[in-house]
Amino acid sequence: MRYSVVVIEDDEAIRWLITKVLEKEYNVAAFGNVGNAMRHMNRIGLPDLIMTDIKLPVIDGKDFLVNLKKSGLFGSIPVIVISSWSDSRMKKECLQAGADDYISKPFNPEQLLSTVRGVIRSNIGMMSSGI
Repeated sequence: MRYSVVVIEDDEAIRWLITKVLEKEYNVAAFGNVGNAMRHMNRIGLPDLIMTDIKLPVIDGKDFLVNLKKSGLFGSIPVIVISSWSDSRMKKECLQAGADDYISKPFNPEQLLSTVRGVIRSNIGMMSSGI
């Protein structure tokens, strides 16, 4: 079974890179803003993981994360935040808001893939054990 990942990243080059790194192992749908990603998820179904940037147009990634985690429908989807903000305060805020992990840009593609694997593995294990 191939797990699905939704990527929300407004920088086209980074969105392309994340897609290329992940698409060998995952079904990836990538979007430049939250609105398009939400329309996709409402139409296609819930992904196994969401990766979101912090700095996004219209609604930023942290507000998106907070609202997503409050949602009955989307709240259980694991989220990895990826951001050029590497300060520990922002990382702590995102993790407290419900992010499963936080990756700083620039990132190592192998580290990105390893983090995605780990978050999906740990969340699939929790779902299958009924946690």
